[in-house]
Amino acid sequence: MLKNALFALATAVALTGCAGFPASTPGASVGVDGVACVGTPQAPAQGVQPSDNPALLAMVRLPSDKGGVCEAKVLAVTAPLTLYRAFDASKPYTQFGGWWSLQPPTGTKAQYRADNAICPEWSPLDKVVACQVRPGSQLVIGTTQSAQCADGSIYPKTAQTQVFVPNDSRAGIVHVGACSAPSDWP
Repeated sequence: MLKNALFALATAVALTGCAGFPASTPGASVGVDGVACVGTPQAPAQGVQPSDNPALLAMVRLPSDKGGVCEAKVLAVTAPLTLYRAFDASKPYTQFGGWWSLQPPTGTKAQYRADNAICPEWSPLDKVVACQVRPGSQLVIGTTQSAQCADGSIYPKTAQTQVFVPNDSRAGIVHVGACSAPSDWP
């Protein structure tokens, strides 16, 4: 009898503790802040395999309205993988920045910003380049997290897949090569 009472009390405490978490759809993934993500990251069919790097994942899996990615996974590159990046031509070092796409940008700049939650103050997105990620590199692939911009506007979470390559060209850390010449966009 005492066991049953203790079990019921423990269950009630556990359920009450969960009541403070935001609601999400059963089976849906949630971000680091417990808020539901949108969609599932779509990994390339070839050239990558699952990997483990909690520190890399923590760098880019951010709370709502902070940018980055929501649902994400770390992958190891096993064969050259072509990615695309829109960047700021006035800052040449940003050509080899961290955020990339699996496909070249299409449509309007406004739609690309909305799909990928890219605030205007982060980049004018006036050039695009295609590069190959070198085998042996790790990257993070994930769905787009929401972002609040300097003007107070918010881009919502989307199912758009983004790729983070831990480049820091100013520190000489670049995991990409065999790049196309930068071209104007759009």
